[in-house]
Amino acid sequence: MKATDGIVDLTITIVNTNNRVLLGRCLDTIATSVGALSHEVIVVDNASTDGSADLLHSRYPHVKVIRNPARDGYGRSHNRAIAASTGTHVLILNEDMEMLGDAVEMMVRKACTVNDLGVLGCRILNPDKSLQHSCFRAPRLLGELFEAIFPYTVAFTHSPLRSKMYEWRHDTEREVDIVLGCCMLLPRRTLETVGAFDPEFYIYSEEHDLCKRARDRGFKVLFTPDAEMIHFGGQTTKHMSLRMALIQLDSRIRYFRKHHGRLHALLLRAILVLAAALRLAGWSMLYLLRRGPRALVAGKLSEYFFSLKFVLGFGR
Repeated sequence: MKATDGIVDLTITIVNTNNRVLLGRCLDTIATSVGALSHEVIVVDNASTDGSADLLHSRYPHVKVIRNPARDGYGRSHNRAIAASTGTHVLILNEDMEMLGDAVEMMVRKACTVNDLGVLGCRILNPDKSLQHSCFRAPRLLGELFEAIFPYTVAFTHSPLRSKMYEWRHDTEREVDIVLGCCMLLPRRTLETVGAFDPEFYIYSEEHDLCKRARDRGFKVLFTPDAEMIHFGGQTTKHMSLRMALIQLDSRIRYFRKHHGRLHALLLRAILVLAAALRLAGWSMLYLLRRGPRALVAGKLSEYFFSLKFVLGFGR
């Protein structure tokens, strides 16, 4: 399809932070996945220092580039691309995504068949093609308490109290509460009605907030297994684990305060204190017993010590 009057079927927005190689892979697979859709690609380069901007200029001159002068948050950066977009649908992607087959075209075709669609997610795979659970239940205090006591690796992995839907193989179409922010398709009317990302979420929970606002306005959050993509995952944050862990805690508290009030946010803090204390005690025992790789155990001790300090209010 050709664009008419400057409007295209699809705008793809990508935020890139020092992931030049994976960004190129993402853009290459987009080119073979959009099919007959008229489209535009907008990349927000998040103050990268690895030559990403040069790559875009030399190999992908058709891509619109927005440069952040300084490192900024995930949602705020995507909002800049969304503001410049013309597509009747907007596909929000991580730079570490690889499209499989006609996944992009398939998602847009599916979206066009659902009148009250707010957000559409697809089947996400790990690099080894195993399933990456990408749908969540809306955060609730009971679920947070359950996960504080029983970490994912300990027991009751498939409990319906968990936020991630581990009991479901993501092999059927269904409505869900939240889809992972690495791949979210939004019709233009969703953005016009509920707005884009809340910039107060630096990273993490921004998709929880957006999906919640869409559901509150009567839109569906839908998952389809008919489109598949690979998510390499964690490439931007893997070298900043402690900082990212604290930002994630802050975002969870911020979500509860925004959507459930100050009391729920306070109760969540208490649960997070319990979770950090239990994990700190467990990793301390491993350290004293000299079990496990020393560097890993020491790193976990540091993470949960500072997490506990942060949630108690001493880390701001």
